Amino acid sequence: MTDDKRHINWDLIVRHLMDVATDEEREEVERWLAENEGNGEYYRKAKRYFETYYTGKETRVVDCKGAWNEFVVYADKSRETHIWRAIVKYAAILLFPLCVGFGYWFLENDESQTTFVSEDISIEPGTTKAVLVFNSGQQVKLTDSIAFGQAIEKFKPSGQIDEAVEYNKIIVPRGGEYNLVLADGTSVMINSDSKLNVPDRFEGKERRVRLEGEALFHVARDVEHPFIVETVGGDVTVLGTVFNVNAYSDEDYVQTTLVEGSVAFQGKGMADAKTISPGEQITYDLQTNGINVERVNTDIFTAWTEGKWIIEGMRLDEIMKQLARWYDITVFYQNPEAKELVFTGDLEKYNKCNVILDIISLTTNVEFELKERVIIVKMK
Repeated sequence: MTDDKRHINWDLIVRHLMDVATDEEREEVERWLAENEGNGEYYRKAKRYFETYYTGKETRVVDCKGAWNEFVVYADKSRETHIWRAIVKYAAILLFPLCVGFGYWFLENDESQTTFVSEDISIEPGTTKAVLVFNSGQQVKLTDSIAFGQAIEKFKPSGQIDEAVEYNKIIVPRGGEYNLVLADGTSVMINSDSKLNVPDRFEGKERRVRLEGEALFHVARDVEHPFIVETVGGDVTVLGTVFNVNAYSDEDYVQTTLVEGSVAFQGKGMADAKTISPGEQITYDLQTNGINVERVNTDIFTAWTEGKWIIEGMRLDEIMKQLARWYDITVFYQNPEAKELVFTGDLEKYNKCNVILDIISLTTNVEFELKERVIIVKMK
């Protein structure tokens, strides 16, 4: 159990609700419930959640940890495809809605109020897609990772070796994502609503690309030729490492999260570059030119590449921005104060948007109304 009294191991809640908990587990849940009314309200919301999804026909032999891991693991972890591993029925019906633990701390009333997005309209998750725009202006649609390499080979200029290096652009639209391998072996997973400018070949002393949006880089190590990611706010320089860069044009910051290796970030308003270590994140404020370096759980910032959003203390406004990009929707707030509400939990990226919104609504006092591809957010 964590210091936050409204947090508790979700395995225990699952087992307690299914009446398969041991005496020791049951006592732990009862102690937690007795700590304060907030915990009781949180449990009652979980119970309503349980009753909504659980039919009573699933197996009562529950391996919460194993089932949850089974649910979120891909058949292929290479990012080349996004095919879910076959999962047991109770994991899909029971453990997703329960283990997601999508907690909202604005718990006010005890009545069961849930508002669902219209069942007549289904918003599908994003897919693998991008557009490759050559320097010449020619465009090629990309629908899988192999297509990038094939397009480069098919349409690359056939001129002399001494021709100038040309930059091509990969555009990943809203409702899309794309994984590619550059000429030097660097792997890049590009998020929705992002653009990556890459050269047709790497020449000279550096390997330079330009990013607008978000991408996870696995840079091929080359000590003699540093890899540089140029963003609107500054440059990220590496030799060989794994890192995530968030540099969307509608945000007022550029953020670099380091998983492995070492990177140096130099904002346009910084006199010197700042180097960070694995597990650290540097956030550069585009308005003030200020920087903040802190240790973080890097999984939170890279989970999007593996089919999840791990949310810890995030404002609803930020969550809805991610959903808007991935599902290609527009969000309108009928009650602007809803933007400031804070959430914690995990969401499965490849579910329909309706499922994600239902989860939020089931555990909070916000509701959603869908009109065409516009989501209206309202307080209950």
